Amino acid sequence: MAAAPLLAACGSSGTSKSSTSGAPSSSGPAGSTGGPGAGSVQDIAKYIGPIDAAHAAKGVSYTFGAVLAMSGSGSFYGQVMSKGINLAVKHIAALGGPNFHVVYKDHKTGDPTAGATAVSELGLAKTPIMLASYNDDLGAMFAGSAQYQILSLDGGGGTGLYGNGKPFFWGTRAITPIDPFPGVVEYITKKMPSVKKIAMASWDLGPNDKPIDDDLHQQLAKGNLSVATIQHTTVGATDYSTAIQAIKASNPDLVFVSSYGLDPAYFMKQYATSGIGKPVIGYEFTPDAAKTAGSAYNDYMFAYDFFDSANPPNGWSKIFTNEFQKAYGEAPDFYAANYYEDVFDIWDLMRRVSAKGGDINNGAQLQDALQGNPTFKSVYGGDANTAGILALDPVEHTPTKRPMGLFNYNSGNIKALAYFDIAGADFSLA
Repeated sequence: MAAAPLLAACGSSGTSKSSTSGAPSSSGPAGSTGGPGAGSVQDIAKYIGPIDAAHAAKGVSYTFGAVLAMSGSGSFYGQVMSKGINLAVKHIAALGGPNFHVVYKDHKTGDPTAGATAVSELGLAKTPIMLASYNDDLGAMFAGSAQYQILSLDGGGGTGLYGNGKPFFWGTRAITPIDPFPGVVEYITKKMPSVKKIAMASWDLGPNDKPIDDDLHQQLAKGNLSVATIQHTTVGATDYSTAIQAIKASNPDLVFVSSYGLDPAYFMKQYATSGIGKPVIGYEFTPDAAKTAGSAYNDYMFAYDFFDSANPPNGWSKIFTNEFQKAYGEAPDFYAANYYEDVFDIWDLMRRVSAKGGDINNGAQLQDALQGNPTFKSVYGGDANTAGILALDPVEHTPTKRPMGLFNYNSGNIKALAYFDIAGADFSLA
């Protein structure tokens, strides 16, 4: 459990729109050739294959849902996620897959009524599978997912604080800040030996604070580090003066920031003038937060399953990055990558069910296919010739393998400092 990036995967109202071709203003042909060093869309098959044509559902019209933040304060995230979804729809069709029809629902940036309405509408329409965000709209959609047996994949918030093991709900990204803690502690002990005491500014999540706080103490102890203070801050706050004053009084050597959306930006703007002057490690990075923070984000470090579009880790991710840049005129962030990847996961599950003679429009059968082999090819990790691997726990429904890293941001440039996986596995300095 952890304070997953809740502000990243949401929507707005119970309204919906559909797409079969791409996100607004998308362009670029699905089968186009990549730039220097990048392959074509057809080359994706080398990394996700083999693709059995008998079960690829070529030309089949297939509907899935996507409940995102299409309006409200989180609309930036819904737009980015939908771009990743719609690019995947084009690529899969070009690879001989189905003609996906995406029904977008807006949950109003975490509005529980909108989320519950959205899943009910998808359920009544007999939609077998959907992409979710905000931990299934902060839990408001769990009951509907189970009732209508809609398999739900959340690449924005993951299972977060309360989604572990929920029927038909699976998180496809690391839980922050808990999953990155071990890798971050190892980096600190290796590269920052003067750091002994760490303060943390963390979202105030009521009773859900305890598992995060307890894990912080446990992980720091493994590196012979201690907690200077933990300050719980209001979700969506813009004034952090009280927390920063308490952090300063605790005299830490380093500060963790476990908040999301624009919250880290507002924290850093005030921290930069506090006189504390100690390094900061956060657990999310978004372009809009960097823009809001301005120069206060210089030398801000962050650790999680960040998609480094400047250095795509494998051949498939390189094609994805190149195609996304051509389609939208911008580099993809991790939300775009996550939802792009999740659409390929849907196609993978469809092929598995079809190969067993099952019904690809049955959410229970899709979940059985996932439970039987909870691993997928990934645009994270891997190398030039091999795609990465996402592995999920069949009981907890959260990643057991998800490539992550620690990065440094400075004046628009991002530099990798270390790479690691869940529980700090496969740690290496960049």
